[in-house]
Amino acid sequence: MKNSLLALTILGTCATTVQAQSNLTIGGVLQANVKNYKISSTTRQTSNELRIDDDYASRFWLSGTEDLGGGLKALFYVENRFNTDVGTAQAATGNGLGNGETYVGMKGHWGQVTAGKHSWMSTQGLTTEYVSASGNLLAVPTSMLATYSILNQAVGNLDTTRRANSVTYRSPVISGFSGMVGISTASAANEGTVNGRNDYSDGREYFLQGAYANGPLALALAYRDFTAEGRGSFVTNAGVTAFVPGTDDKQLRFTGSYKFGSLKLGMMADRATREAVGGSKSSRTAWSIPVSYAIGNGTILGSVTKAGDLSVGHAGLAASTGNDSGAKMYTVGYDQALSKRTNVGVYYSRLDNDANGVYQPFNAGTSFTGSSLVAGETASTFALGVKHTF
Repeated sequence: MKNSLLALTILGTCATTVQAQSNLTIGGVLQANVKNYKISSTTRQTSNELRIDDDYASRFWLSGTEDLGGGLKALFYVENRFNTDVGTAQAATGNGLGNGETYVGMKGHWGQVTAGKHSWMSTQGLTTEYVSASGNLLAVPTSMLATYSILNQAVGNLDTTRRANSVTYRSPVISGFSGMVGISTASAANEGTVNGRNDYSDGREYFLQGAYANGPLALALAYRDFTAEGRGSFVTNAGVTAFVPGTDDKQLRFTGSYKFGSLKLGMMADRATREAVGGSKSSRTAWSIPVSYAIGNGTILGSVTKAGDLSVGHAGLAASTGNDSGAKMYTVGYDQALSKRTNVGVYYSRLDNDANGVYQPFNAGTSFTGSSLVAGETASTFALGVKHTF
C-alpha cells in the first residue's frame, strides 16, 4: 500500500511538472537515401559504391517555453541526432543526445538570448537551396548541397560546425529585418587547455548576421572571426613532441533568393581567409546559383557551384594564384511532396575537383556518404531519397 501511494505521489508530481510547462514540443526528421556513388580517378583504381545512407543525419528534438509573465519567457531546445542506416557502434555520424543544436535561454519583446551550442556559419545558405520554391524542405541528400560540400570547405576545411560554449542573441523581426550576434568562448574541447597542457591563450569566435525576408525576397549577410584556442597544439610523432601553430579564420557569406511565382532563383557567395599564427595566409572565393521550380506538389531543382583557386602566400606578402585548387559542382533533381510531411525524390550530383582541388561530398569517408577524394578526383552520385517530418 505504501509503495502504491509513493508511486501515485511521484506520478502526480510529474504530471504537475508537465502541466507547468506551458509549451512542450517533440518533433523530428527521418531521412534515408539509396545511392550509387562513383569516383573518377586517373591515379588509382576505383569502383561504383552501392550505398544506403542517411545524408541528412536524422534527428528528433525536444523544445519548450514557460511564460514567466510580463512578456518574458524561458525556453530550451535539445536536438538529438542519429542515422537510419547505421548505429553508433558502426561509427554513425549522428551520435545521440544533444548532438545537434542544444541551448537554454530567455526571450521577450527585445529578442532572444540563449547559451549552449549553436549553428552559425555552417547553415548560412540552407534556406536558399534546401527550401523549395513551394516552401517544402527537400529530400535531396545534403552531400549534394553547395553549402556543405563547397562553401563550408576552404583553406584547409574551415571549422564552421556548431559552436560549443557559445551565447547567441537573436533580434526580433521588424518589417522583415532581423539580426544575430554570437560569441564562443572556446573552440577546443577543453577551455584553457590544449592536449592536456595548461594554456591560457583562450580561443574566441565572433559571429554577426543581418537578414531581410519579406514576401518573395530573402537576403542575408553573415561574418565570422575565429581565433585558435591556445594559438596551436602539441603534436607527438615518433616520440617527439612539437608545437604546431594554430590558424585564425575570417569568413564572409552572402545568401539571397527571389521567387518569381513558381520559380525560385538563389545566389550565394563566400569569401574565406585563413592565417597561420606567424606564418602563411591563404584565401578563396566560392559561389553558387541554386534554382527550383514548383510544378504542383513537385519541384525541379538544380544548382551550379564553383570554388576559385586557393591563393597562398606569407602573411603580409603578395599571394600566388593559379594553382588549380578549385572545384565545380552540379546538382539536378526532382522532388515530390506526397504530403506536408513526406517527400521522395531522385537526384544527381557531380563534384569535379581541379588538378589540386580536394573538395569533398559532405562527410565523404564516413558512414554519411561514399569514399573520400584525393586531389583532382571527381565524385558522381545518383540517389533516391525519402524524408518524413513529424
